Amino acid sequence: MYTLREDLNGLRLTAPGSNDVWVMFDGRRHRVASPSVYQALFSNADDLILSEEIPTIAMGPELNDGTCLVRGIGSHAIFLLTGAPPTIRKYHVPTYEIFTDFGFNENAVLDAPPLLLEAVELTGELTSALDGTRRAPAAEAEG
Repeated sequence: MYTLREDLNGLRLTAPGSNDVWVMFDGRRHRVASPSVYQALFSNADDLILSEEIPTIAMGPELNDGTCLVRGIGSHAIFLLTGAPPTIRKYHVPTYEIFTDFGFNENAVLDAPPLLLEAVELTGELTSALDGTRRAPAAEAEG
């Protein structure tokens, strides 16, 4: 049985003895299809976490060739784009903290005409487990 693991959102996992890298979001593992996809998103492999639990985690869509980080020209909003026509997915990266939680590379963000980004329906918003822990003390202080 596969489980959702939102507590791992934002992490990059690999299994001992495996070359596969999985990015965690929406509680699911998303396989990075190739080294070129990895390089299009991340600056280094220092933050890979070894895990033997990977096979038990629910799978999400693969981060296939062409997956990239995009920002509309004149905008600060950054999106993760993945998929292939007719199913291109766009995930909003809502804060700089979440961007860094995922280990995304600022130099890898591509600028695109806003019209192109508007043509892709928003699939969701990336969240990280670390961001949840940052917000928890603030929520407790308000209550």
